[in-house]
Amino acid sequence: YAYTLKIDEKSDVYSFGVVLLELITGRRPVGEFGDGVDIVQWAKMATDCSKEQVMNIVDQRLGQVPEEEAKHVFFIAMLCLQEHSVERPTMREVVQMISERPPKRIHP
Repeated sequence: YAYTLKIDEKSDVYSFGVVLLELITGRRPVGEFGDGVDIVQWAKMATDCSKEQVMNIVDQRLGQVPEEEAKHVFFIAMLCLQEHSVERPTMREVVQMISERPPKRIHP
Protein backbone atom coordinates (compact mmCIF):
# COMPACT_ATOMS: atom_id res chain seq x y z
CA TYR A 1 0.00 0.00 0.00
CA ALA A 2 2.74 2.46 0.93
CA TYR A 3 4.20 2.26 -2.58
CA THR A 4 1.12 1.87 -4.77
CA LEU A 5 -1.58 3.57 -2.67
CA LYS A 6 -3.88 0.73 -3.72
CA ILE A 7 -5.31 -1.85 -1.38
CA ASP A 8 -6.13 -5.31 -2.65
CA GLU A 9 -6.00 -8.84 -1.30
CA LYS A 10 -2.28 -8.95 -2.01
CA SER A 11 -1.58 -5.97 0.28
CA ASP A 12 -1.84 -8.31 3.26
CA VAL A 13 0.59 -10.69 1.55
CA TYR A 14 3.12 -7.86 1.25
CA SER A 15 2.64 -6.98 4.92
CA PHE A 16 3.18 -10.61 5.86
CA GLY A 17 6.45 -10.55 3.92
CA VAL A 18 7.54 -7.57 6.00
CA VAL A 19 6.65 -9.46 9.19
CA LEU A 20 8.73 -12.43 8.01
CA LEU A 21 11.71 -10.11 7.49
CA GLU A 22 11.19 -8.65 10.95
CA LEU A 23 11.23 -12.16 12.42
CA ILE A 24 14.36 -13.20 10.53
CA THR A 25 16.33 -10.02 11.18
CA GLY A 26 15.05 -8.84 14.55
CA ARG A 27 14.77 -5.34 13.11
CA ARG A 28 11.93 -2.86 12.90
CA PRO A 29 10.46 -2.20 9.45
CA VAL A 30 11.57 1.46 9.35
CA GLY A 31 13.90 3.84 11.11
CA GLU A 32 17.06 1.76 11.39
CA PHE A 33 18.39 1.90 7.85
CA GLY A 34 18.90 5.54 6.94
CA ASP A 35 16.84 8.08 5.06
CA GLY A 36 14.16 6.55 2.89
CA VAL A 37 15.37 2.97 3.36
CA ASP A 38 13.05 0.41 4.90
CA ILE A 39 13.57 -3.20 5.95
CA VAL A 40 12.59 -4.50 2.50
CA GLN A 41 15.09 -2.33 0.63
CA TRP A 42 17.79 -3.03 3.22
CA ALA A 43 17.26 -6.81 3.11
CA LYS A 44 17.33 -6.84 -0.68
CA MET A 45 20.57 -4.82 -0.69
CA ALA A 46 22.20 -6.86 2.10
CA THR A 47 21.44 -10.17 0.40
CA ASP A 48 21.45 -9.09 -3.23
CA CYS A 49 17.98 -10.72 -3.23
CA SER A 50 19.69 -14.10 -2.93
CA LYS A 51 18.55 -16.64 -0.38
CA GLU A 52 22.14 -17.89 -0.40
CA GLN A 53 23.09 -14.69 1.44
CA VAL A 54 20.31 -14.79 4.04
CA MET A 55 22.62 -15.68 6.92
CA ASN A 56 24.09 -12.17 6.54
CA ILE A 57 20.86 -10.69 7.90
CA VAL A 58 19.67 -13.33 10.39
CA ASP A 59 19.31 -11.93 13.90
CA GLN A 60 22.20 -13.32 15.95
CA ARG A 61 19.95 -13.32 19.04
CA LEU A 62 18.11 -16.27 17.50
CA GLY A 63 21.11 -18.45 18.19
CA GLN A 64 21.84 -21.33 15.87
CA VAL A 65 19.34 -21.12 13.02
CA PRO A 66 19.29 -23.95 10.48
CA GLU A 67 20.45 -22.33 7.26
CA GLU A 68 18.00 -24.19 5.04
CA GLU A 69 15.09 -23.04 7.21
CA ALA A 70 16.28 -19.42 7.10
CA LYS A 71 16.62 -19.64 3.31
CA HIS A 72 13.12 -21.07 3.02
CA VAL A 73 11.53 -18.29 5.10
CA PHE A 74 13.54 -15.63 3.25
CA PHE A 75 12.45 -17.06 -0.11
CA ILE A 76 8.80 -16.89 0.97
CA ALA A 77 9.29 -13.33 2.23
CA MET A 78 10.80 -12.25 -1.09
CA LEU A 79 7.85 -13.75 -2.97
CA CYS A 80 5.45 -11.85 -0.71
CA LEU A 81 7.40 -8.63 -1.27
CA GLN A 82 7.19 -8.56 -5.05
CA GLU A 83 6.71 -4.98 -6.20
CA HIS A 84 3.67 -5.78 -8.34
CA SER A 85 0.83 -7.38 -6.43
CA VAL A 86 -0.08 -9.74 -9.28
CA GLU A 87 3.35 -11.37 -8.87
CA ARG A 88 2.79 -12.12 -5.16
CA PRO A 89 1.41 -15.46 -4.01
CA THR A 90 -1.97 -15.68 -2.32
CA MET A 91 -2.04 -16.22 1.43
CA ARG A 92 -3.26 -19.75 0.76
CA GLU A 93 -0.13 -20.35 -1.33
CA VAL A 94 2.03 -18.78 1.39
CA VAL A 95 0.56 -21.12 3.99
CA GLN A 96 1.19 -24.05 1.66
CA MET A 97 4.84 -23.02 1.17
CA ILE A 98 5.38 -22.60 4.90
CA SER A 99 3.83 -26.02 5.52
CA GLU A 100 6.09 -27.71 2.98
CA ARG A 101 9.04 -27.63 5.36
CA PRO A 102 8.44 -28.68 8.91
CA PRO A 103 10.62 -26.75 11.34
CA LYS A 104 13.63 -28.68 12.51
CA ARG A 105 14.38 -28.87 16.18
CA ILE A 106 17.67 -27.43 17.34
CA HIS A 107 19.39 -29.49 19.97
CA PRO A 108 21.56 -27.39 22.29
